Amino acid sequence: MHALLRFSKRLLLVCVGFTILSSILATFVILFGEKPNTEVLTKKTEHGQRINKELLRSKFIGTTSVLGKWLLSSEGSLVPPIINKKKGPYLILIWKYGKFLERRHIRRFTNNKFSPWENCTVKCILSYESGDLNIADAVVFHLHLTRNVLELPTRTRWNQRWIFLTDESPIHTFLYGTQELSIYNGLFNWSMTYRMNSDVPVPYGRTISTLFINSPNINFSSDLIKKSKTKLVTVMGSNCGGINGRWKYIRQLKLIFGNDLDIYGKCLNEYLTEKVFWHGYHKLAIPVIMGAPKKDCEKLLPPHSFLHVSDFADPVALANYIHYLNKHNEKYFEYHEWRKYFKVINEHGYFGSISRHYCRVCEALHYNSPTIKVYDNIELFWNKKRDCNINKT
Repeated sequence: MHALLRFSKRLLLVCVGFTILSSILATFVILFGEKPNTEVLTKKTEHGQRINKELLRSKFIGTTSVLGKWLLSSEGSLVPPIINKKKGPYLILIWKYGKFLERRHIRRFTNNKFSPWENCTVKCILSYESGDLNIADAVVFHLHLTRNVLELPTRTRWNQRWIFLTDESPIHTFLYGTQELSIYNGLFNWSMTYRMNSDVPVPYGRTISTLFINSPNINFSSDLIKKSKTKLVTVMGSNCGGINGRWKYIRQLKLIFGNDLDIYGKCLNEYLTEKVFWHGYHKLAIPVIMGAPKKDCEKLLPPHSFLHVSDFADPVALANYIHYLNKHNEKYFEYHEWRKYFKVINEHGYFGSISRHYCRVCEALHYNSPTIKVYDNIELFWNKKRDCNINKT
């Protein structure tokens, strides 16, 4: 525990120091004659301060794992100390659906196999064999594919980490039947979801501050951005039917933009999928987001990089602003200035990107607190009524 506290303090100092360094670098840019985008620089500082606040808050209330804190930190942050040492490598068992999940997490939807430990900070052993149940250090259960609680084995080792995995939203936790999440109470030790307060966070993508302004890893130009515009609008929208009125909003936008509008997305807290990170940022677009609360978007996405429908009185106001951006390149390019200061990392396993799922389990086994925990009431953590904005307008 002392090592964890030392790491938290060191990580916090690094984040604070990075915020100060960003301000200093911004000053040097001004002194040497380059005019920076002050709004983005300000938002960069605010983003760093917000991360610091999250780290301080989670330090006291314990909602973010050591791994989660590290994934939120800036580029080049110290790797957490290994506090769970073992003579041999940890063994991770993927229960029942390992072969099926392999197509995404190992093959990346190709005919090739990739090591799950590629560029991972630690290495483990992966197994799909149920016979390894009694020797595995962690067992991962894919809830979305689990038909009922009887599919789970009889537990014989209480020092194992039983982990429930879901890449889906709380609304779609189970693919089969009408299961109640409560029947799984008391079975799992760790959560593994897209949310950053999971014991094993596996977001579809992450935003981190780069070490230097105009990082050489960020290569874009105004001409490239202009050429990439094939549609005027891409909306990351809701799949919640007509319950929350959002499809009515989108239909109004569709009437205005016609074929210049594409629609993606869902209406869930922190549920920002590959549609944002790939269809949006990787393709040099400005996402228009609806559904996911703006505060979650600000925590997970680059500052001044997206439009959120909550900032506009109605679809007409949003459409007018989009037309304005389309006619004024200097304003449009301001929504790409973040690329000088931030890096968006795709980690979903789609479109050839790497999947970090098994690496994150391995890292959690090495870095997270060894204190045994049990989800006696999973819905306190994973709750569709609380977490999904299906009743909000």
